[in-house]
Amino acid sequence: MTGVRLSARWLAVVGWCVLLLGGHVGAVRGGTPGEAREPVEGPGAGEDGAARGGGQQEDEGGDEASWDRGRSFLYKEIVVSTSFSRRESDGLVLSHHPPGSYVALDYVRTFTAESRANRALPGWLELGAIDLHPRAVYHGKMPDSDMMAMGEGVDWPMADGGEVHFAPQDFWVRFQLAGNDRLTLRVGQFVLPYGGSPLMAPRQTFILPVEALDLGLKWDWGLGIKGPLGGHEWELAATVGSGEAWHAPSALGGERPASRLFSGRVGSPSYWNFQYGLSALVGALPTLHGPFMVDDFALSRRRLSVDGSYKLGTYLSFGAQATYGHDGHAGDEDHVLINQGRATAAVLGYRAWADWVPAGGYDLRLAGQFEALTRDRGTPGTTESAAILEISYSLTTEITVKLDYRAVLEDFMGLDDDALHLTVVYYGS
Repeated sequence: MTGVRLSARWLAVVGWCVLLLGGHVGAVRGGTPGEAREPVEGPGAGEDGAARGGGQQEDEGGDEASWDRGRSFLYKEIVVSTSFSRRESDGLVLSHHPPGSYVALDYVRTFTAESRANRALPGWLELGAIDLHPRAVYHGKMPDSDMMAMGEGVDWPMADGGEVHFAPQDFWVRFQLAGNDRLTLRVGQFVLPYGGSPLMAPRQTFILPVEALDLGLKWDWGLGIKGPLGGHEWELAATVGSGEAWHAPSALGGERPASRLFSGRVGSPSYWNFQYGLSALVGALPTLHGPFMVDDFALSRRRLSVDGSYKLGTYLSFGAQATYGHDGHAGDEDHVLINQGRATAAVLGYRAWADWVPAGGYDLRLAGQFEALTRDRGTPGTTESAAILEISYSLTTEITVKLDYRAVLEDFMGLDDDALHLTVVYYGS
């Protein structure tokens, strides 16, 4: 595990530099700060596939007029997340739960068939869009009470604190294949086609799908292909099993088993009111916690997940997700930590959530989730569950404040306690 040891003061300095950085390129206004500005796919995206909400067309003068009718957007982002629990000795600390605290830039660029870049490509391969979202993520020291609960000799990534990691969330190039705008190839780091992540754009949020609690990752590096299946969509991905940061164990050789991951999903497109999907994941993954790697042994894992959600009118949406699978099923059960390597672990996770924008109060959003994960159904007392309530308010089109209360219902490791989490998000041009 690598990291740059910096203080929170340095993170603040970098944050102000991001705010003062020039270079706005055709930014759009409106919407909730922090919403993913990924170029829209499917009906309503427009002929050029640009993100909804407009943008500035780039037109380079000279002999060739309007050589490129694509659009580009540059956003600056600062997220600061703090937590306060009933453990008086901890006080107010930077939260080690996602979304964490970080500074970032988000550059989105769309292309058309007339773009100069596409003139150099074969006709069956057309550059459609890029999204570059580099982040510098800061994690403070783990609270002393958590360290005491874990006991001595446990190597937890936030034990020392003060680390800054390069951990993008979306860093990809997307191509359209064979002249079909619904058949796409994505290269780089992207949201995995597994679980609830593909539909919920899990940036800047405390309410997350089951895979975040279960596997510690929602993004990964590799190749992904997506296409139509009648009115539905399918997506497959082959990735390195690194997560947000680049720390795939034994990727370049070594004695430890190399991480790898294959995932896929079939379901409804994201613009339907009733969204549902069936997804699967298989491979070997290290134990991850966001940008950190807790254990570098790539343990065999397989999962099957079903999810569904419904948008009722303009203001209310709700959904559920269930996941089942195994850890250590490929003869490496001796590395399953939850049962001291006695057997393959059977994992079961589920959640139910709701999201409501009060009528007429577009700046206010209320959300809630119940989440539970049993890390081994064959080992008693390995369940963790919690209920989350969130109030989110947009002060401006660029600044949002979120207050989350997480009530811990079951915690077999004794690490969590009921806590308030205050997150401030700046996302704008």
